[in-house]
Amino acid sequence: MILGNRGTITHEAPNEEAPGKLPIYEFTWNHTTLQALKIDRTVTYLQCLFPHDRLIPSVLQMRDLFPGEVIAHCEFIRFGGRMTCSALPLILYKDPERLNEIIRLHEANGVFIANPHVYTLEDGSRHKRADVDQLAFKHDVDPYGLLNPGKMRTFVPKSA
Repeated sequence: MILGNRGTITHEAPNEEAPGKLPIYEFTWNHTTLQALKIDRTVTYLQCLFPHDRLIPSVLQMRDLFPGEVIAHCEFIRFGGRMTCSALPLILYKDPERLNEIIRLHEANGVFIANPHVYTLEDGSRHKRADVDQLAFKHDVDPYGLLNPGKMRTFVPKSA
């Protein structure tokens, strides 16, 4: 079936929400990691944003760099007005050094990583800072820094 926005449905199946069956939404976004962890507690993940101008080649390049070690999970989004994909690949975890090497190789090849394995927001970003909009939001909703204290190094709470 061809859709109005040039998409094509290649597989369609009814959603089964019966006991013992997993609904399709349990395999989207980070639910995939949660399902994998039920089977293997050593699995982890990364948060990736692929470059829009070479989307498919970069996804294939990352797949080919880590055969059997990094299992792709891509979700297509519009980011900054352009189509790209955000990914939460499953990582067959070995040790911190190998995880950091996987992160380094992604970034060296233009794939942005938000590292979920660090304590502060800034440490998870390649820019090592919180964006202005994130800081402004934090000041709006938590001016005294009561929620998740210490998780955003660049945040300075309002004095009581």
